[in-house]
Amino acid sequence: MTGKTETAVKWILFIFIAGVSISPAIQKAFRPVSSRPLDGYSEPNPFPGFSFSGLFEGSFLPLLTKHYDCSIGFHNELVRMHNQADFSLFRIPNARHVVIGKDDYLFEESYVNAYSGGDFIGVKNIEARVRQFRVAQERLLKEKGILFLVLLLPDKGTFYPEYIPQRFRRAPLEKTNYGCYREKLEEQQVNCIDYNAWFRAMKDTSAYPLYPKTGIHWSTFGAFLAMDSLVRYLEARTGRALPHPELAGTMISSTPIDYDNDVERALNLVCGIPSPKLAYPEVRFSKPANLHPFSALFIGDSFYFSWAQAGYIGKIFNNRDFWYYDHDVYYGTYPTGKLATSEDLNRVLARQDAIIILQTNAGYGTLGYYFVDRLFEKAAI
Repeated sequence: MTGKTETAVKWILFIFIAGVSISPAIQKAFRPVSSRPLDGYSEPNPFPGFSFSGLFEGSFLPLLTKHYDCSIGFHNELVRMHNQADFSLFRIPNARHVVIGKDDYLFEESYVNAYSGGDFIGVKNIEARVRQFRVAQERLLKEKGILFLVLLLPDKGTFYPEYIPQRFRRAPLEKTNYGCYREKLEEQQVNCIDYNAWFRAMKDTSAYPLYPKTGIHWSTFGAFLAMDSLVRYLEARTGRALPHPELAGTMISSTPIDYDNDVERALNLVCGIPSPKLAYPEVRFSKPANLHPFSALFIGDSFYFSWAQAGYIGKIFNNRDFWYYDHDVYYGTYPTGKLATSEDLNRVLARQDAIIILQTNAGYGTLGYYFVDRLFEKAAI
């Protein structure tokens, strides 16, 4: 290598290193490159207010360091690169409570725990809760003409146990919340649709996946089948005709859409995780000639939002009442800012034809949350 060539190489290396060093500052100041926001929950890290007490107590500098760490140029890209390295090299998911299963199937810890029975609350507790449900069901129907219905939603741990990592693989306990609730609901003749059992029965014969590889909720196609089943059940039990969701066509995608990769998005990776092809139904709604407006109060977890976002709730039901975890009051997918505990139960019941509890296995420890307790305390039944 001649002297001129060596000098040129040094200058090229110097310019490259200098460019890499100052590029975050340029990006922060001028934003020449658009940056995709990170998915999932993140806390704001504003510039901390200065105070001598904070400086001397040691609280100011950590907040200042955190602010600059989060506001550096290319921060989001650097986070994704770091997360990708952890995921690909060390099988570390940089998202809370996420478990990386075999073949990169993603779980949440609560679903794995529910499958193994690690969260079992005991037979007596479940028996007491189900007895409450039976009394509520009888009184609501007799005194107000309201149908009470429990939906046992599918969960990924039960649906895909073969992909649970070996360190979590242990023989399911003799009793699990799901198994015990299913048994006691049947004994007490509480109205129930067991989607958990139904989905597992269809797992090997379904034309399309019912549960996505990188999501934690039922697939978009699974949500369609579940709503069709619910409509038919409500019609059979009430004798009322409702709009029917019908399959007008199906789009097949190798890339998950919407919530079908909600867990993967929370990982904030550079490269997407390969997924089996998923089906996205094109739905139309048929209306029978004797259509009867039907209102229902849904109480449960985030599985409801897949129905609401797909338009099923607005097209099928006469209202969009949803109490998220029996805590936050929603109108469809929109939070109202109200709390369920502040609602006048008698007024709410007066506009309902059905009360529908929907919950996945990971939350069976408090099936229905505390709605039925408040029903006996504050409602005239």
